[in-house]
Amino acid sequence: MLASGFEFAPGDSWIQYTARQGYLACGLDFLGFGASSRSSAMTGPAHGAPPATDAQAAASEIALAVDELRQQQGMTSVHIVAHSWGTVPAASFAARHPHELSSLTLFGPIVPVQTDPEGDADHPAWWTITAQQRLEQLRFKHILPPGKYLLEHTVNQSWAPAFAASAPHVQGDPADALRIPYGPVVDIDTVTAGHYPYNAGNVTVPVFVVYGNYDQVVDDAGAARFLGKFTSSPLRWRLRIDDGTHVMHLEKNRHSLYESVNAFIHATEDTAQ
Repeated sequence: MLASGFEFAPGDSWIQYTARQGYLACGLDFLGFGASSRSSAMTGPAHGAPPATDAQAAASEIALAVDELRQQQGMTSVHIVAHSWGTVPAASFAARHPHELSSLTLFGPIVPVQTDPEGDADHPAWWTITAQQRLEQLRFKHILPPGKYLLEHTVNQSWAPAFAASAPHVQGDPADALRIPYGPVVDIDTVTAGHYPYNAGNVTVPVFVVYGNYDQVVDDAGAARFLGKFTSSPLRWRLRIDDGTHVMHLEKNRHSLYESVNAFIHATEDTAQ
């Protein structure tokens, strides 16, 4: 709802662009995010349950969504496009269900760095952030050169209010506090330490790794090492797009991202024929 489905103007979103290319384009909000429902863990005390919506749970939700597309919508070819933490459950699904997909696009994937996970720390079920704090993070002022600003104007105007409206308020929380599942935080810590919940060698579909030159999560060397682990993939693409950060889908060069993913999907379809 706030990523591929975010409308910069009426009819202008990544999902709607993809639909205009002739595809049945869908977006998936994992439980605890966007327009999806919240689990009981998200309404109880922070330390009253394990971290909500981790990669294992999210991979199961992807499986349900793919089954819906195949069984109810009659789709015979399914392409998954995932971003950031979402690349972890998406690749997990692809590794466990090698015959369910036609391709896998990993935009701004989480790759290992020289850090260690927190181990057996007592992780909460959820954490909080305000909409304005999250919007400030999306600007990446500490990453971009002075004077460079990449977010689309509409994001400044309407993204934060949409984010705030997407999270139900829980009595007793600060008025502007938004509860966010903590599972992705634990997954990111684990993956950046080099421990993935899947075997990349079990992914047998074409894989595309795409990222911006200002992405602080993945760089050229990290992307190359990461993609190199997908040894069973019949087609592997890697692309760096200049003037893009980790949230390039919300920035001025977003159409370069749209077009590159579309080209990859077309290439996989041409190869399969």
